Amino acid sequence: MKRGFYFIGENRIGARKMRMPQAIAGFILAYLTPVSVGLTLGLAANTIALGIGYAVTAAGAFLLNKALQEKPASPKPSDVQSNIKQEISPRRRYYHRNLAGSVIVFGFRRGEKSYLLHYICEGPIEGFVSFRLDSKPVTLDANGFVTTNQYVYKGRSRVQLLTTLGTMLDEPFAELLAAFPELDTPLTPFRHRGCAMVLQIVEQVPQSKLADVYPNNMPTLQVVIDGWREVYDPRSHTFGFSGNAGSCLLTEVADVYGLNPDDEDEINLRSFADFADHCDENVALRGGGTEKRYRCAGMLSLDAENEARLLEIAKICNADVYLDEQGRFAVREKMRSTPGIALRARNGDHLSIQMEGGRSLQQLFNTAKFQYTEPALNYKANEVRWQHAGLLDEDGTEYSDTVSGFLCPSGTQAQRLAKLALYESNPDFIGSLTSGPQALDLIEDYVFTLDLAPEDAFERVACASGVIEYDGEAMTVTSPFVIFREGATDWNPVVDEQNELIVPPDLPSNVDDVLLTVTVAVELQANSAPVLRFSWTAAGGASLPDSYSQQVQVSAADANDWHDASVNQNNNTAIYAPVADGGAYDWQIRNISGGKTFDYQGSSVPVTVVVDQTAPQALISFSASDGSGQFIANFGTANDGHLDTVAVFRVPAGGSLNEGAHEVGRYAVSRGISYALPILSDPGTFDIYARPFNRSSIPGPLAGPDTAIIS
Repeated sequence: MKRGFYFIGENRIGARKMRMPQAIAGFILAYLTPVSVGLTLGLAANTIALGIGYAVTAAGAFLLNKALQEKPASPKPSDVQSNIKQEISPRRRYYHRNLAGSVIVFGFRRGEKSYLLHYICEGPIEGFVSFRLDSKPVTLDANGFVTTNQYVYKGRSRVQLLTTLGTMLDEPFAELLAAFPELDTPLTPFRHRGCAMVLQIVEQVPQSKLADVYPNNMPTLQVVIDGWREVYDPRSHTFGFSGNAGSCLLTEVADVYGLNPDDEDEINLRSFADFADHCDENVALRGGGTEKRYRCAGMLSLDAENEARLLEIAKICNADVYLDEQGRFAVREKMRSTPGIALRARNGDHLSIQMEGGRSLQQLFNTAKFQYTEPALNYKANEVRWQHAGLLDEDGTEYSDTVSGFLCPSGTQAQRLAKLALYESNPDFIGSLTSGPQALDLIEDYVFTLDLAPEDAFERVACASGVIEYDGEAMTVTSPFVIFREGATDWNPVVDEQNELIVPPDLPSNVDDVLLTVTVAVELQANSAPVLRFSWTAAGGASLPDSYSQQVQVSAADANDWHDASVNQNNNTAIYAPVADGGAYDWQIRNISGGKTFDYQGSSVPVTVVVDQTAPQALISFSASDGSGQFIANFGTANDGHLDTVAVFRVPAGGSLNEGAHEVGRYAVSRGISYALPILSDPGTFDIYARPFNRSSIPGPLAGPDTAIIS
């Protein structure tokens, strides 16, 4: 779909496709210039103004900001991680991996469930990586139910998250439309189809448990996503998920100007392919290893001005997008040391030239601060600095300026961009020159070789820095220029990588929670009934605040049927009863402070109740002998009170013991006792086993077999 554009005074320029910032700046500068005519060599003596190169990225960008009163191109990361309930939300697109906040666009309640539909971004996206509720990571099962313990009550998850990638084939809106048929109408189709969405279904819990399951009321949602999966790679002519800044820039150019990114009549694909290779080049890191030169990750507001959307990506990869000689969109490095043309004194190219030291006329600026998004810091905004040691010594104190590029996902990439920004703002020389018509080639490439030989042994790479004026009557071209310090695009990590990312320690999501060390013991009451006694302290030797109370719950192992223990807050102890001798139990404990309830801290393994801690005694001797219609079991014991009963097993000869199927019975034993036991089945040859048990029904070692032939 072709898009029109609105410029000064709401003049619509949509009858033909506007091609790039050069053309845009041309309109703006023409508006600000009293006389404006077309660019032809056969014009009368008039002056034309064209913004090109740095005129667009520097002066032109300033004019765009002031004249167009454009919307912000991209909020800071912290500004988009909130929940706003509104039916129509600002459109946004995410490139590569990033943390995305949600916008609640629809919410109603049916029965015991609340349905909230969260807009994430325009689709299609590659996928959802992880989810967070109330800023804490949560886990989901295959059906989208949140399995994190806080949101599970009575063994059932109370929160479900259903997602869509933003295609028309994978939208899980059936449950939503079934609950709210007013959305499914032919004349007003549901607006958010085709967007990456999350449908959050929250089930009500009893009022007494509301603060436990939903301590912050309705859980807020954040997601880490792998974003836009329709990034066009001009090298392979394919669409896919990518963080290559050059490919992302091409994708955005095509979207802004309503083009097909593979249309070679409109786009110089070769230049974008070369630039994508440039972005993918490996750059060495001081700590070892490499990273890609320029990557793109983060959010673009699709409601921002079209030019601003392109500049957001262009400024994180040092890109200059322009129109080539065939009128196609093309790209090249914005700040570079490779000139396109040469203007030489020996060829008579200089009719006049003025030049002086550039930095004396600029605001002192020896430190560049670059604000970017740092994934290692939970995708928050971060800042790195890059200083020029020579300029710092020259100034004697630090003078800084700030640049932001929140689509930049790397601190070292941000430092490289900060170095470019510092060099751009601190040229060696500034000046202006007047030349013949050959200087009109600067319209195609503003980087040129300035050669003053033979009058002066001076040859440097210069850059046209503003408005190029052509006098058709005098056949002269006048342009300001700058000469940057050498080494702007060089990168030596040992010297140039000046900042190291400091990641703070991994603190709990609730920093005022206290990790507890819990001890569990089995004790006998006066009536010999067992109980579980709990005691706890703060982990790691920390002090447990007196204002904190604790809640302890116990459940039979794997039953998820939790019951409160009786807590003595003065002693930091708790007792739970009744428990069964030989039973296994799970437990969980949590802190409560100032009306705030924290997450449970649970047992890693169940606690087994054992009343008699002494191990069963082994049989000293055991034998079975033949009898008429029976067999005789003979036992020799230590006559110890821990050996109360013995189970006898009768297995057909050569068979495998199955204690449940082959048990004959249990018998009290003492030293030298024997039993005449019935055969219980047809006569034959059998293997006879015995196993002692103590009072807690804990089995001792198996004795036997002994062979008995029953006639």
